[in-house]
Amino acid sequence: MERRKIEREIEYSSKSPSQKHEFSIEDEEIILLTVPPTVYPPREDTELLYQALQKLRISGGHLVEIGCGSGAISIAMAIAGWRVSAFDINPLAVAATRGNANLAGVDDKITVEEGGVGEENWILPYDADVIVWNLPYLESNYPDTLGPIEEASLSDEPEIGWSKLLLEYAEQHNLNHQVFILLLNTDINSKNSPLIWTRKGWSTRVLSTQIIGSDTLEVVAFWKPGLGVEPTYIDSTESTMEEARELPSEGWQRVLARIQLQGRGRRGSIWHSMEGDLTASWTIKDEVINRWTPGLLQVSLGAAISEALGIELKWPNDLMYQGRKCGGILLESDTNSNTIRIGIGLNKSKREIDGVLHLGWDQFYPGKNSQEIFQIVDASISSLLDAAAPIPASEPTIWKEKSWISLGKSLSRGGLVQFNQENVRICGLDKKGELRSLSTEELVKIRDQGSFFISF
Repeated sequence: MERRKIEREIEYSSKSPSQKHEFSIEDEEIILLTVPPTVYPPREDTELLYQALQKLRISGGHLVEIGCGSGAISIAMAIAGWRVSAFDINPLAVAATRGNANLAGVDDKITVEEGGVGEENWILPYDADVIVWNLPYLESNYPDTLGPIEEASLSDEPEIGWSKLLLEYAEQHNLNHQVFILLLNTDINSKNSPLIWTRKGWSTRVLSTQIIGSDTLEVVAFWKPGLGVEPTYIDSTESTMEEARELPSEGWQRVLARIQLQGRGRRGSIWHSMEGDLTASWTIKDEVINRWTPGLLQVSLGAAISEALGIELKWPNDLMYQGRKCGGILLESDTNSNTIRIGIGLNKSKREIDGVLHLGWDQFYPGKNSQEIFQIVDASISSLLDAAAPIPASEPTIWKEKSWISLGKSLSRGGLVQFNQENVRICGLDKKGELRSLSTEELVKIRDQGSFFISF
């Protein structure tokens, strides 16, 4: 079978002429590309990736493109002022990118080599600022039509997916200061969900989305929170929220305590924590969150954390599992330092508090310790608010939609929702993070948890 594939590909390559393509970049400039057979030409997904890269908040540095194909992205970024290292496992793609770069007059800014993820002895440049890859996402089910090179260029890795293989490479080589920008097929059955990165402690942010045929394609940025800035670890403290007051005001600042003695929740309530629980706080500059209302920010944080952990959000700040509380979120502003503090408490194990059963992550993430759970929570918060990476800020409107989806999971459990002791039906979430609800007489907004009650 393999020999037949090789013979078919050689025959196809020798008989099929190269194609001419045009690729549009900024200011109506056109890049002329010669694309040999078996080399991926610029298509809609190429344009989607390029549009996302145009949103970067820096205009130069070292960019690496994996799977460069015809060289469209590499050449466009070189024209924009980047130093580019391009790689492809297809030798014809390597030759095409070199030739096209020469024609565009940027061959002095681009190095092109054969190789890629999964190839023996392939090494990703450690000094790269941004790593870009339009991941192959087709299923490997074309045994009689694709040759080996085409199949490797177009098909997803059959076992775990290219995204996870790249993640494993990044983890093994300690690439904590690089930003990865990947074009992924994020359909429900895809192996390349961004969540696999979040659950390894990587922040994620969607830059562009497009539905092409039956495929949902997303350009997603991945980076370690603060681009590798380490959190502050404390053995014991009265409150991590108070410790957060002393953190520097610049950069991605957060504190994690092994033991918290006097944590607090909303309305001055006590947050009961035990050794082994997650007790952590973040200090965020006002300028980072000035587009967020406090209500929407709190709900969005809950949505991001609950999605990453596979649990539910109860409006506005309770983290739930199977209808039982397992954690909570607290926001406090500090006008003196123009910051906002975010406190997260999450139980490790189940317990009874004031006669009410609470659960912990031992029920949904058994075997994980507080630092491992912290990595996931930290990445979730960073995905919304971290400004360290050279990528555009997260859009509150997107997170309003995600928050409503997250809330819908808990509301769909069939709970009884009451507002001011009247049964209501929740019908939406507004841009301030307030619940829109329908009573027997009118549409009302729920602004305060004190008048809101849901029972399962």
